[in-house]
Amino acid sequence: MNPDMDNETMLNATNETFYIPEDPYADINETVDKYITLVIVFIGFPGNIFCFIIWMQKQMRHSSGVYLAALALTDLIFLCLLVLYDLQVAWGVKTIHYPVWCSIFPVFHLVAQYLSPLLVLAFTTERYISICHPFKREKYCTIRRAQLVIAGLVVLTFAFGSVQGYFFEMQYLKNFNITVCGPRASMVKGGTKSVFSIYTTTIDMLCFLVGNVAVLVLNVLVIFEMRRLSNVEQTQLKGNSSQKKSATTVMLLCVSFYQIITTMPVSIAYALYLEYDAKANEIELGTDRAYFRYYTFNHVLTFIKEYGITHYAFNIFIYIATGKMFRQQLKNLLRGKVGRRSLNSEYSSLRSSVRATSIKASNTNWLHVNGNGQKISMTTNAGETLL
Repeated sequence: MNPDMDNETMLNATNETFYIPEDPYADINETVDKYITLVIVFIGFPGNIFCFIIWMQKQMRHSSGVYLAALALTDLIFLCLLVLYDLQVAWGVKTIHYPVWCSIFPVFHLVAQYLSPLLVLAFTTERYISICHPFKREKYCTIRRAQLVIAGLVVLTFAFGSVQGYFFEMQYLKNFNITVCGPRASMVKGGTKSVFSIYTTTIDMLCFLVGNVAVLVLNVLVIFEMRRLSNVEQTQLKGNSSQKKSATTVMLLCVSFYQIITTMPVSIAYALYLEYDAKANEIELGTDRAYFRYYTFNHVLTFIKEYGITHYAFNIFIYIATGKMFRQQLKNLLRGKVGRRSLNSEYSSLRSSVRATSIKASNTNWLHVNGNGQKISMTTNAGETLL
């Protein structure tokens, strides 16, 4: 999923002249590219800033909160780069087509794209360990380990994206007498079999397809385990504390599922687009019918792309809908009360109340939570915030 090169640049990179009929969807695509993206960015900028500030608060900074803070910061950076990209492609403002910056921009743009789903995979894995392997929670579900995982993912994504710095360079298109930023001609030679296409598609598949499948599998396992625990609690504890304890898990499940349903269609659509584009150029290039199909596909892809980038902006709505503590923190942030003593006291009271309920339950009942005869109490992990 590489939007760092618009269709015109892809088409003209070979410096050849083609017969190109008028795009019947040009005006609609232009409107969508300009104004729908503007709405998403308008929501995402303050949303991610609020999320980052809230998840960095001391009382919210459990291990999952560290991941969510990193996710908010990553999504904010992506939206900043998206603005630069859209100014260049949709509005015609020169923001990318400069020497050096032409090679640097794709690196950061793709790193932000790769890092977001990998962070979701990381906290989904942590939540799987916390729910399905509770005896390993204290070892793996810590703030320190979350920070190390995030640092490792940043290094990994930069390793993936740094190659793009070599792929892209400023090129002079003699047929149009302009200089644009695009992939080297030697790297795109061969179409879908080119070095550029194979490398980019491979990394996209790893991050957006394989990563999403892994998230889906882990989520299913977590849901089944939560249902099993809920049934046991209803039988033995009559549901004393299950609802509050699962609040964080429900939030993280919603975030990860939302990423899946937004990124998977984009990944599939771009894969089909690259294959179809290659066939159109090789077999039917120059026919009005071929270009009409090409433009229709590109028109649909425009809407899918806009839908896909919403997960970089709309997570705040999930947090508001599923997180009681997040809502309280957001209210205090908007009122200018974040970090005040009253909020800390309120949080401490809530935590003490939940802990007292859990301890009371543990004194009278024990649960078989992992099916192997081991028993654990219904006490709350001190490193987790009940959201």
